[in-house]
Amino acid sequence: MLLLSISIAYTFFTLFLIIKWIQLKTVDALAASIPHLRITVVIAIRNEEKNIIELLEDLNRQTFSSAQTEVIIVDDHSTDNTLSIIQFFQQRAIFTLHVLELKNYIPVPLSAGNYKKKAIEIAVHQATGELIATTDGDCRVGKYWLNSIAQYYQTHQARFISGPVTFHAEQTLFEHLQTVEFASLIGSGAVLLATGMPVMCNGANLAYSKEAFMAAGGYQDTAGSPSGDDIFLLQKINRLYPGKAFFLKSPEAIVHTRAKSSWQEFLQQRKRWASKWNLYQDKTASLIAIFIFISNFSLLIGLVLVMCQLYPLRMFLIQIAIRFGIEFVFLTLVLKFLNKQKNIPFILPLQLVYFLYVSLVGLITHRKGYEWKGRKLK
Repeated sequence: MLLLSISIAYTFFTLFLIIKWIQLKTVDALAASIPHLRITVVIAIRNEEKNIIELLEDLNRQTFSSAQTEVIIVDDHSTDNTLSIIQFFQQRAIFTLHVLELKNYIPVPLSAGNYKKKAIEIAVHQATGELIATTDGDCRVGKYWLNSIAQYYQTHQARFISGPVTFHAEQTLFEHLQTVEFASLIGSGAVLLATGMPVMCNGANLAYSKEAFMAAGGYQDTAGSPSGDDIFLLQKINRLYPGKAFFLKSPEAIVHTRAKSSWQEFLQQRKRWASKWNLYQDKTASLIAIFIFISNFSLLIGLVLVMCQLYPLRMFLIQIAIRFGIEFVFLTLVLKFLNKQKNIPFILPLQLVYFLYVSLVGLITHRKGYEWKGRKLK
């Protein structure tokens, strides 16, 4: 009876996501004129020599006024040629480009997880734009990216904007599965934010007013967490400015990055993400994380009980069919928005293993320590 109750609750939760996703208006950034405001793009990077030039070229192609665009890149102790590549690009940048070296701003070593936060804080303090947009050094942005953000910021008087992110250039089955899984996070995070529950966002595509960042105190009270700078900032700004945090559901705002190439990299990333759930000041986020884990772990328990002939096989298969069917609808909707229709055939393969993956990540999260960019974090 407990397994059935959990299954029913999850079904209604997914139905809620479907309905709210459909109701969430898609914004056409091409339908309005280019806004007049100054934007500062903040990029904290470490060892991105293979990717950074593509992002810089993307920023050079923005339809948003280059005269109103400032880009501040903070190099976090890169040990490759990242810095020299950026400095060479400065000669042909059509926007204002500042390159800062984090080592010049920190007199003493920081705990490993605080370098990126410090880099962003330094950049925001020096920014001349009223609107801050952030992305990562391994991302690609479309030419309407800044324009779509600026329009939404002005028309909605937003203080925080969470943008869509997806993967591109997938080659292996593993990478295609990651695209589907990530779409579920983007879609559910969008719906929950739109309904007043800020539980997920991604630093690869964020925007916020400089005023809101300063009023929230930046990251000064999140130094104890090596991860979660994006979601913690969202929750703080949402408390200061209720109803002014939004998800930008616009195809022009989509940011692309690459999936992890190995299972080890993927697990390290997911451990890093999962490690922050119990630090959320907004307990709704923690409760949702627990619910998702329980709903997936219950499938694993149900499978074991069926194998031990302690749970009816027919009942278990009915629950699986209903769950998979309603998940398929939601994931299809989100993938179509992200222009990732080619990944729809990978939904079922992911569903067959997803409950095992969530159970595994949930169980190993309590184990301290993971790696990011060559640094060991605790």
